[in-house]
This record gives sequence, structure tokens and C-alpha cells, in this order.
Amino acid sequence: MNIYKKIIKKTITCTFLATLVFMMSGCAALNFRHEYDKGMRAYKEKNYEEAIISFNNALNYKPDSYSTLCLLGASYAYKKDQKMAEKTFQDAIRLFPNLWNAYIFLADLKKSQHDYETAIEFYETAVTLESMGGKEKLYYKNLLKKVKEEQAAYIMDDPLVKQQSIEKFKNELVNSYTGEKTTKDKTVEQKGEVMVGLDKNKWVKALEHKDEKSKIIEYGLKGEDVKNYNWSQLVTIQYFILNDNFKTTLDEYYKNHIGAIDAIAKNSNKQFDKKIIYQKKNEILYEWKFDEGKETEIARIVYTPKGIYHIHFAKKGIFTNEEKVKYIDLLKTASLR
Repeated sequence: MNIYKKIIKKTITCTFLATLVFMMSGCAALNFRHEYDKGMRAYKEKNYEEAIISFNNALNYKPDSYSTLCLLGASYAYKKDQKMAEKTFQDAIRLFPNLWNAYIFLADLKKSQHDYETAIEFYETAVTLESMGGKEKLYYKNLLKKVKEEQAAYIMDDPLVKQQSIEKFKNELVNSYTGEKTTKDKTVEQKGEVMVGLDKNKWVKALEHKDEKSKIIEYGLKGEDVKNYNWSQLVTIQYFILNDNFKTTLDEYYKNHIGAIDAIAKNSNKQFDKKIIYQKKNEILYEWKFDEGKETEIARIVYTPKGIYHIHFAKKGIFTNEEKVKYIDLLKTASLR
């Protein structure tokens, strides 16, 4: 009889505990919804301080709420608490690496800090995720192109160019997202000024030549004697005006340029390896190695109706993978005005 009493007592105890847990979980869900809704109301009213309190309270009841984490991070960002905003977005990415929203929030934050390199990485990751819809992919792919233009202008530290670039990508993004098209194309006079985001703390202009037909500028690392060929890395920017006196195609220009280097290699019995990384209708990105890698180059040629511009990153030795990725990214941001 005592055994039955013990069994009944244990059964009652277990039932009570199960009921208590169920009630507590139900209360947690209700409390979460209450705090989340409070946070949403405050967020919509732009009362971000109150929103932060409510969203944090909501996370106490449901720490893995993705939407709460994203909204909390955005609230911190609007309150100019960038450190907490970044931490919150990173928490969301850590918990939900396949959802795209937090990557975009973090990319926007980094762009506002002018950390374009990190921002671009997050934008590029977001557009590869299956969770992002087609319309959003189109929007952010267009945004990426404009952010890279803004990056180049910002690094050049040209306030006028930077502002023009910002206004340009804002207008174009509105058109691309709404589906509208510009009704009239304006003819822009090309001045032969090629914008490349070189770090001015690292690179210094060593040579410049300009005439009516072309423009050439060379940049070397600070402290190196480029004029006497004493350099370890070199950037060369060329622009050639196309008119009745000088006409060419993209393929023809590339073949003539590579052909000249190839001829030097053959005459000196040195190895010359070349490779096109990618080619589009109006541009070629390529690399070559000369004399078994004693000198290498990564370059981009862009063809426009008014002229051709050509940017070379050269190195005595072989580019590391990190350098190669960095310089290819810089070449992609180069633009002409």
C-alpha cells in the first residue's frame, strides 16, 4: 500500500511540474510578444531609446528571435551606438548565418563609417544567400557597383568627385529598384581623369606625361625611386583619346599591348605567361608573368566611345593571393571622368 502511495505522490508531483513548466513557457511567450510589440511601436515612432529597452526585454524571453535582434541592432544604429549595433548584428549572423537581413544592416553600418572594404564583403555575402528574393538581389547588386564607385572617390579624397558619385548612385538606385529608366542619356565629356582608390599614405605620384592624345601617370611606393626603375611595386594609369586620328577596338588594343611584351620576351629568350581573368563587351581584366615570375602584372583595360583607359598593377616577384584579390577589387572600382 505504501508503494502505491509513493507512486501516486510521484505522479502528482510530475504532473504538477509539467503543468508549471507549460504555464511558465506560455507566460514567457506572452511576455515576449508584449515586449516585442512595445518595441515595434517605439521603433515606428522613432523612439529608439524606448525601443532598445523593450527589444532587450523581449530577448530575455526569447534570445534567438532573429527579427528582434535585427530591430535592436537598427535601434542602436539610429542612436549612434555603433559598437552595440555591430555586436547585435553579428549575434544575428552567428545564430542565423543563412538569413540576409543582418548582413545588409551591418554592411550599411560599415558604409556609414567609410569602411567600404568590409561593407562590400557583407553586401556580396548577402546577395549570394538563397533567403534573399530576386528583387532584393537586383537592388543590392546595383548598390554594390555604386558603393565601389563611392569607395574610389572617397579614397581619392576629392570632395567634388565624391559628391557627384554619391548623387549619381542614389539616382540610379532609385531607377533600378522602381523599374524606371532614364528617358534621356546625357553626353558626358571625358577628361581622361581615371579614379582609382589608391591609399595616399602608401602610394606617391612619380611620373606624369600628358599631351593632346594621351595621358600617363605612374605611382610608386613611398621611398622608392621609380624614375630609375628602383621599385618593388608600381601602378601605371594610361588614357588614350579615340578620334579620327586614332581608332582601335578593345581586342585590337589588348593584342597590340600584349604582343609588344610577348616580342620582348621572345627576343630575350624569357618566359612570358598571360591569362585573361574575365572579358566583357567593353573591358578586359588580365594578368601576366614575365621571366618565370620575376615580374608580374594585373591590369584592366576599359573601352569607351571617347577613349580607352588602362590601369596596371605591377610587382617585381609574384603577387600573393591577398595582394591579387586586393588589386583586382581596386581595378574593378576604377572609373573615368
